[in-house]
Amino acid sequence: MSAEEQKMHQQLWANLHGDVLEEVAMHVPIVDLLSASLVSREWRRAVCSSLVYRPHQRPWLILRDLRSPKSSAFSIHALDPYSRSWVSVTRRSISDRPFEMVGPCFMRRSTGDRFCALMFRKMTISKDPFGARWEQDTKAPRKFRLDPVVAEVGWWILVVGGECSIDRDYEEEGPVEVYDKRTGVWESAGLMPVVFEGSTCAAWLSVVASSKRLYVMERKSGWLSWFDPESKRWGPVRQMRPDPGVSAWAITVGYGEKLLLFGARRGTDGDAVMKVKIWEVEGDNLRVVDTEGEEMPAEMVDRLFPADEGQDATWQGYSVHVDVCGTEHGGYVCNLNPLGMRKRNGVVLFDLSRSRSRSSRMVERWEWVPLPERVGDNPMARIFCGCSPVDFKHISSSLRRY
Repeated sequence: MSAEEQKMHQQLWANLHGDVLEEVAMHVPIVDLLSASLVSREWRRAVCSSLVYRPHQRPWLILRDLRSPKSSAFSIHALDPYSRSWVSVTRRSISDRPFEMVGPCFMRRSTGDRFCALMFRKMTISKDPFGARWEQDTKAPRKFRLDPVVAEVGWWILVVGGECSIDRDYEEEGPVEVYDKRTGVWESAGLMPVVFEGSTCAAWLSVVASSKRLYVMERKSGWLSWFDPESKRWGPVRQMRPDPGVSAWAITVGYGEKLLLFGARRGTDGDAVMKVKIWEVEGDNLRVVDTEGEEMPAEMVDRLFPADEGQDATWQGYSVHVDVCGTEHGGYVCNLNPLGMRKRNGVVLFDLSRSRSRSSRMVERWEWVPLPERVGDNPMARIFCGCSPVDFKHISSSLRRY
């Protein structure tokens, strides 16, 4: 830039007040704020100032797209819930021995999900929601297993269930191991409750991590329990049946100490094609608060479970699947199961009501969000969903190279 051009540039910014820039930055998608902050020092100040007033309640939806079980590469698709824009990046295995690692999988946390790479000798956890930076390696669990539940609860990291068939001498199903981050020691914590036998892999379970407990639910049968890592014991075991017709279950965080229970069911004769209902569940005793529940709007359900031309609109003969992730402010309902999918076309975003009176609805707002085209182009790809709050620091440190 010549001296004359630099002078004109300075005069231009001198005439444009900071509050105007800040107002402009307030309407820029957070994924674009990185490039905006590099324009000048004035723009960077405006970007940083606008982020103070920008609402951060909604979490981002994070999709992990594994094209092939034998591939060391995987894609991450992240949805900014305010601009409805997607960010897609490709990652490679952090191990120099691709077949040593199974995953990475989502590690469930109350403060936002992270990626976790479980290997035979070590375990590594990502520092950010996008898997760009990783923590220092820690020791792996004593027993290596395929597709376990991994969660962080307070000071503890939990590895629950999974498939241990690679060790023929190890016949126990559903082992639980607890890692204390303060001592760096793994401890065995027994087995999962017997009702989870045959369904101890993460693919068959819906899980929620709070600041004190890990909640585990079997997706088909509706059995639900919680695990306390401090006492290393399981709580009550209950089968959720507020609607006996539900064939697919999922749980997520609710308001306060409650859970939100989602259920999907096929319609009956003369009824709607598909239905998705939601109930509140007490976090301690696991009892349903109101058995009536609420229903997802029919237009959202029709998009989540689309009927192909010439196919049976009741989804008979197909595996019904529903997944959900979120925070106490809201989240996402997904149908990404490759075994039962005829189409992958989008997710349902929901905002929870801020009014907690008995007469108010649990969900204040529903919205359909289309998926990126590359997510739906391979119906057999394994896609898993998580969510996490994302701020400008995550964007600038994780996506700068992309």
